[in-house]
Amino acid sequence: MAALLSGLLHAAAIAVIVISAGVGTPPPAKLHSAVWVVSDLRRYLPSVPPKSHGGGGGGAGDETPATRGKLPRFAPRQFTPPVAVIRNSDPLLAMEPTLVGSPSIVPPDVNLPNYGDPAAPLGPPSGGPGRHGGIGDGDGGGVGGHTGPGYGDADGGGVTGAAGIRGSVTAPVVLFKLEPEYTEDARRARIQGTVILRIEVDTDGQARNISVRQSLGLGLDERAIDAVRQWKFRPGRQNGRPVVTVALVEVNFRLL
Repeated sequence: MAALLSGLLHAAAIAVIVISAGVGTPPPAKLHSAVWVVSDLRRYLPSVPPKSHGGGGGGAGDETPATRGKLPRFAPRQFTPPVAVIRNSDPLLAMEPTLVGSPSIVPPDVNLPNYGDPAAPLGPPSGGPGRHGGIGDGDGGGVGGHTGPGYGDADGGGVTGAAGIRGSVTAPVVLFKLEPEYTEDARRARIQGTVILRIEVDTDGQARNISVRQSLGLGLDERAIDAVRQWKFRPGRQNGRPVVTVALVEVNFRLL
């Protein structure tokens, strides 16, 4: 009887060990992430009006053609047009010159101190033979040979695609990434799948304005967001300058 009882107790102990092993913690999750840029990237960048809806021109009545120089910043309204040659060094009310257009437009990078036409040749500063202020052989307070307070090869303010404002755009590149961890609820439910996040990469290379485009739930969305927020990117660039770009981040959660 004693031997039988001992055998039964031994068998029960083995059963408990087997059952405990069967409900133990699942093995670590295998995580993988990928980043790609949305195909329509340009709609998230500084906008430029279509070729037929932007541009301008002006001039100072000079005998010589307009010369090369930088453009002023763009603003919704113009109080003072740009000039290539300052003829009044002590105005009653000094105001910053501007061109009319979206403030997000980035002018071409021209390393010159004077205002002018970025597409014109170098030479002694000249406002060009145009009229009513501005620079060029046009009319209207802008820069170029057309009419209006903008810049480009059409009329009406703003800029045109042919004006060289929009350069090539490079996509953001991941320099450092931290993989997210599974939540306990997701482990127990053995949830697997992909979280897709939409992010904006700012000019400092940080992810911001993160939103979920494809969800898994059980805390995995939040874990993915927390991890991606700590990633470091090389920001996208336009005309050599960092710009805000938009990308989609795919985070795959897999249990071994």
